[in-house]
Amino acid sequence: MKNEKSNMTSEESLAIIRSMIESTKQDLRDNGSWFLLWGWLVFFASAIHYILLQTGFDQPYLAWMLMPLGGVISVFKGMREEKQQKVKTQIDDFMKYVLIAFLVSLFIVLGFMSKLQLYTYPMVMMVYGFWLFISGGVINFRPLQVGGIINWALTIAAFFVGFETQLLLLALAVLLGYIIPGYILGSRYNKAIQNSTAVLA
Repeated sequence: MKNEKSNMTSEESLAIIRSMIESTKQDLRDNGSWFLLWGWLVFFASAIHYILLQTGFDQPYLAWMLMPLGGVISVFKGMREEKQQKVKTQIDDFMKYVLIAFLVSLFIVLGFMSKLQLYTYPMVMMVYGFWLFISGGVINFRPLQVGGIINWALTIAAFFVGFETQLLLLALAVLLGYIIPGYILGSRYNKAIQNSTAVLA
């Protein structure tokens, strides 16, 4: 092991450092932006749905038409990032499977809304909690894990309240679980860029 290190050229060492920095930057960037995108979409949809209910609008559920918009944005954003990704790590592969499990679980819950009825949003928050807690553990980011625990706590609370209050709890869940941690991740990413620039200077 020592021989391998001693035989490594300065160019090879620099290449490894660059690779590690790119990998770290990629992980941070991906997680922060996705959490902010979907956090804000769900937050506004929940809030608008609640406001429309309070004003007596006939079709308050139309607030959720923001979700297809988020789906379209996600497709193009995902394709662009796939092309830009220079380094693929084991974390990337693991997170891909976690994301698939999360989406399948979420679609099952949403697909059976008619049967779940008042239990739909509590189930959605429970799935959110699962996604946040695992993601936070994988990238060693405690705010996401705390966000997951908060989502689980709000899940329990949501089982005991009416639909309109559930909308407010859902908005609170994504605010504390997605939006705030997403901004913290963004801040951490900017610091990582500054540090990497200093290392390579």
